[in-house]
Amino acid sequence: MNRLFLLLALLLTGTAYGQPPENARLTLSNIRVELDTQRVKIVYDVANLIATDSVLIQVESRRNGFFKPKTVTGAVGTGVSSGPNQTIYWDYRLDGVTINDEIRVTVLVKPAVPLVSGGGPANALLSALVPGLGSILVQPNRKIGWRPVITATYGGLLAYGLVQRSRSKQAYQTYETQTSEQQAEPYYNQATQHHHRYLVATRVAAVVWAADVAYVVLKGMKNRKQKRVSVRNVVAGWVGNTSTLGFSMRF
Repeated sequence: MNRLFLLLALLLTGTAYGQPPENARLTLSNIRVELDTQRVKIVYDVANLIATDSVLIQVESRRNGFFKPKTVTGAVGTGVSSGPNQTIYWDYRLDGVTINDEIRVTVLVKPAVPLVSGGGPANALLSALVPGLGSILVQPNRKIGWRPVITATYGGLLAYGLVQRSRSKQAYQTYETQTSEQQAEPYYNQATQHHHRYLVATRVAAVVWAADVAYVVLKGMKNRKQKRVSVRNVVAGWVGNTSTLGFSMRF
């Protein structure tokens, strides 16, 4: 019988900011693999499965690369119960596959991933053009809510500021045409007041714009991370007579 290498891998859903996934509840242990001339038999113990979790397998040949198991039966797919001695069969002969060298079997448990319908950070470009628009697109199901207020606030402040700037210029032009300081001073004060209002309004509008863009970037990045799947690998196998054990994790 060919020497057999066993790889146990758990695919678990990552959370935002790289925190340990909540689905670390899943545990697989006591894996046994048997290979004969017709099929591969995989027996494993599993705890804390729920009905929407999906059990999968991958089989890799050292010389021929990955196979695509089709005739797979037993404790595989969704609806697998927790407990000991769960068994998967791959009838590779029925798939027209010949195994004549070492193989590696991977058992994967993929927890159900919650649907994240919000958009990614690229929507910040839309908020840069129309504040509030990107905020809508990064919400689940593109929920509008109060976000048009952002657009209205930004537009109103910008319009008010531009009006005040125009009035400031008009008052200053009138000030320059006056022949005496006493006559010119009221127009100078008006120009100063309008200019001050222009600065305040446009700066507040800039803060609203920047806050909305920053929010969309952060929310979009969080959405994108929630859509990703982290992979945790626990490797237990034998190479000749030497036992090996390893652990790796990536996000």
